[in-house]
Order: sequence, then C-alpha cells, then structure tokens
Amino acid sequence: MGSTLNTPRMDQALSDLEKIFLPVIKTEYAPTREEWAEICEGIWIGALEGGSNYWIDYIHTKGHDLKCGYTVVDKNFDIVIHIDGEEDEIPTYRKAFDVIVEGLNRLDPMRQNLAYTDLGQLDANDYDYIIQLGVFGKEVYC
Repeated sequence: MGSTLNTPRMDQALSDLEKIFLPVIKTEYAPTREEWAEICEGIWIGALEGGSNYWIDYIHTKGHDLKCGYTVVDKNFDIVIHIDGEEDEIPTYRKAFDVIVEGLNRLDPMRQNLAYTDLGQLDANDYDYIIQLGVFGKEVYC
C-alpha cells in the first residue's frame, strides 16, 4: 500500500476544491401580521401604480382595498383580474393574499430576502414579477 503525501500545493488545491462545493443553506422566515401587511401593501401599490399596469386592465375587488395591507392579510378576498388587450379575455380569479404569498414563494432567494428585510430595495418591475408569479406561476408579460 502506498502512503498519501500532501504537499503545500496539494493542500491549496484541496482547499480551492472545498470552496467550489460549499453547501447551500435555506432558511425559513415567518413574517408577523404587521410585516405581512407591509409586504402586501408595498407590493400591491408598486404593482398597481406602475409595475403591472401595462398588462392589467383593471381588478375587481368587490369593494375591498388592495392598497391596505391589513385588509389583504386579514380577509384574503377574491379578486378578478382583467387583462389588457385580450379580445376573448377570460378573467383570472385569485385571492389577494395568496397572489403575494405564491409570488414570493416562487421568487429567487435574493429578491425574496429583500422583500422580507428591505422591501424598498425592490422596484415596480420586481413587484410586477411577484404578481405574475403569484397569478400565473411564471412571468408571462415582459
């Protein structure tokens, strides 16, 4: 049997290899009701005031206010999304809070972290992307 001989060069090569295969750690975050209200309010306002208005014609909320985060979180009310420019449009039915939760769950980890820690770092395009992920499961309108 041969012996293993480690040289400084081999040690450096092994060290470099270890850096390449670093493990990924996923964390879970459980926002409070107040944090969820702030997140929902920020995303819906950003999407409705600029992020998604190029594809959303209007949204029926049956009298509820999408721009009030506590209402979105507490009532998770039905919304009907009417898509702009669709001739044979079939309205899209969803729940207001579910759209945000589903969109965030499908979002990449970097923006997901920002949504939970510093929502102001996201912009209208990010809010639109979150809404599309929550409504369609993917980006449909670019």
